[in-house]
Amino acid sequence: MSAFLKFSSNIVRPNLIKDNPSLPITQVTKIAAERWKSVDDDTKKKLAKEYQDEMVGYRAAMVEYLKELSTVDSKLLEKHDPKLRKEKLALKKKRFELGCPKRPLTAYLSYLQTRRSEQGNVPYKDWVSKMAEVWKNLDASEKAKYVQRYEHDKAAFVQQMAAWEKKMRDSGNAHLLNTGTQQNAASGGIGGSKSIKPKSSGSTKDS
Repeated sequence: MSAFLKFSSNIVRPNLIKDNPSLPITQVTKIAAERWKSVDDDTKKKLAKEYQDEMVGYRAAMVEYLKELSTVDSKLLEKHDPKLRKEKLALKKKRFELGCPKRPLTAYLSYLQTRRSEQGNVPYKDWVSKMAEVWKNLDASEKAKYVQRYEHDKAAFVQQMAAWEKKMRDSGNAHLLNTGTQQNAASGGIGGSKSIKPKSSGSTKDS
């Protein structure tokens, strides 16, 4: 919503609809456009500022709301709510533009990446299923290389994220933060998997 739409929706429309309940929205917009021409610059700036403040609050509230959703709930909402999907993509794009550190690949995904060239014409789903079994039975010493690399990258990510979040707070972009990021990283939760010690039995979750 721009400053004009805020003016139209919050100031002009309520009064017009009160006196003319059946007035078409197109007519309301036309009248608002005419009245907008006579609005002084100070009022326009005030409306623009109010709009920006509301958007900051809205985005912050959306971030908090999305953090509370389970992965399944979030996917369902995105599927049925294009506006929500657009908001999430915009937030992700903004974080990327401002240099948000990228989460490291888990040990399993890193291994999967090194074997990607071997997929050939095998359907991705079938290939991943096969690789999951290969990873499960992979020699402990070989698997340890990927686990150790992940642990190293995870530690670096936590430090980078802490510095980036401080930078965002200092620059007035606190609404872009996801406070659960460092907690997930510290617990090995990056990418939906947990940090695993080489001695444990193998699994597709970096075990």
